[in-house]
Parts: sequence; structure tokens; C-alpha cells
Amino acid sequence: MKNRIDLPHSMDIVSDELSRRDVLKEGIGLGAALAGLGAASGHAATGAKIDNSASSGGGPDHKIRPPADGCLVGFYKPDPPSDCIRHYRTAFGANPSLFAVWSHIAERFPMIGAGMLKERGMLPYIVIYPGVARQLEKYEPGDIVNGQCDRYIKGLANDAVTFGKKHGSFFFTTMVEPNTDWWYWSRKPNIPEAVRHFWEIFEDQGANRYATWTWEAFCPTRYGFRVDDPEPYYPGDKYVDWIGLNVFANLKNKYIREDTMFRDLLSKPFERMVANHPGKPMMVSEFGRTPGENQPPWLIDAFRSIKNEYPKIKAAIWYDNITAVHGGQDHTLDRRSLNTLKEIFKDPYWKMVS
Repeated sequence: MKNRIDLPHSMDIVSDELSRRDVLKEGIGLGAALAGLGAASGHAATGAKIDNSASSGGGPDHKIRPPADGCLVGFYKPDPPSDCIRHYRTAFGANPSLFAVWSHIAERFPMIGAGMLKERGMLPYIVIYPGVARQLEKYEPGDIVNGQCDRYIKGLANDAVTFGKKHGSFFFTTMVEPNTDWWYWSRKPNIPEAVRHFWEIFEDQGANRYATWTWEAFCPTRYGFRVDDPEPYYPGDKYVDWIGLNVFANLKNKYIREDTMFRDLLSKPFERMVANHPGKPMMVSEFGRTPGENQPPWLIDAFRSIKNEYPKIKAAIWYDNITAVHGGQDHTLDRRSLNTLKEIFKDPYWKMVS
């Protein structure tokens, strides 16, 4: 089979000085690559606890601060939170430190799912789409700027205050990937103004004491005309607590190849955002790779890159889902990939919840 990579089970140590494509191009064994990933720091029991003083708030604003050392681990998965918690707990022996919960602007705050996560020591990553369930009604950035959604945003903000008083901090984002061509709110000139309007209502209602705002953009490398430079859509440092970049090695994209690595897609936009906004914590707010025999070594290389090449990345959220946008893209994790992650997460650099 063309491009097949054999992944034996040996656990031979490999050097951290491997060339950037060795894992894929040279067919290095899965066990060997995993051993090399953890060689510098050694392995610890899966489920190293989050430093709550850094990640769960604690100051008067309850903002989520990046861990001093290491990286928070998270997942997107569209199943109910209870099922997802069970799924990842079974796979890893610990819970991820972050988990994404979706809702729509007219449906209020996802109290039950987010509360379930907080009760288990996890941080909710709340994603709000500017519409209602099943996209029966859609709101564009202009509608938000003109006040048509104010009652919905105020409802969300009031719910967020109620949630925050009980549970504390959470990540919050809306109008994700504004620099793409596949969302109905994307590439509108008033997107920054809409985000600022949304933020101001949260501020007026007291919700920003608990909401840690993430601005989430798509890395344009190798996506051609479908993805713009993200910077023009940035609302301003006042309105952003963390910057998130989305990185996808989708093999349906003709410019993505089997040997396209995580750093190939992230490097340039990441460097630009860090240079333009040096005081902002960085995260990979979504990332994924098409399933198959090359997904496990791609995971190894990606997590090694985050740790060794991008220490400013303080959270990484895998998109464990089949998305409907841009032709349908599968980034789900099979048992082999889950087992690979289990080994990766034995390194205490990756913050899990025991």
C-alpha cells in the first residue's frame, strides 16, 4: 500500500534530534517514537493534575492563566459531555483538562454540560454560534453590531454570571474562524466590531469576570483562496485573553500530503501572531489530521513539536469529529490513535485531570 508506515511495538529510544519528517518518511516505529518523545523528561503516571491556581482562576477576575510549565490538553467531540467524559477517561485513565461545549446564541449558556465538566475538575471551552439550533435562523456580524441579538447576548451573559458564581472560570469564544469562506459570518468586514459588541455586553453584565475570551482563527497555510490572513479580523488586545489557531492536515485538500506535518501548517501564522500580540497566551484551539495508518505518527510529531518547538502554546484541543464544512472532513481518533495519545500523555508536560 502506498505511503503505508509500519509501526512495530518495540520501545527503543530515539534521539530528540530526529529530522522533522523522520516519523513519517523513515517509517520509525510507534513505540520508538513515543519513547523518544518522552526521553528528555521521563514518564509520569497519566493524569498529572492541573495547577488550579494557574488554570482555574483564583484572582478577582477568575481569568484562566496558562500553566507555568506544560500544556493543557483538550478535545472537541459532539457527543453529550457525559459520554465524552467516559470515553476519554476509559482511553487515557484520566480526564482531559479542557473540553469543548457547543451552543447557539439564542439557546443560552450550556449550564448542564459545562457544570458536569467543572464538577470533574475540567475547564469548559464554550463555543457560541451566532444562530439558533440546526441553523434555522442565522445572525451575521452586522446583526450583532446593530443590536438585533442584544437580548440573546444579555441572556448568555446573565447565565454566565450565574455559572461563574457557582463554578468559576471557563473559556469562551464566538464567531470562530472568521478568516475562512465556510461560515455564514466569515469574512465580513464588521466581524471585529461584532466581537467587541458581544464582549461589551458581557462586560456590562459582569460576565467577563468569569469568561476567558479566546479569539480563534484558521491557519491559512496551504488553504489558498479559502482562508485569509487572520490579522484583519482581530478585534484588539482588550477583547482577547488567549489567541487560538486552528491547524488541520485534511487529506481531501489537494495541497495537503501524507508528509505534511503540524509545523508546516502552524509555523508562519503562529510566528506572526506572537510577534503582533506578544503578551497573549497562545493555544491550538482546534487541530486534527485525517485518520489512517499515518495518524498515530502524525500525533507523535505534532505533540513533540508543541513541546519542543512551540513552548508558548499552553493549550491544545484535538477536533475528534467529522465536520460538515469544506466538503466534510474526518479527524476522528481510532483505537490505535487513542493508545498513542495515552502513551504521549504519560509525560507530565501534558496536563490532565486525575
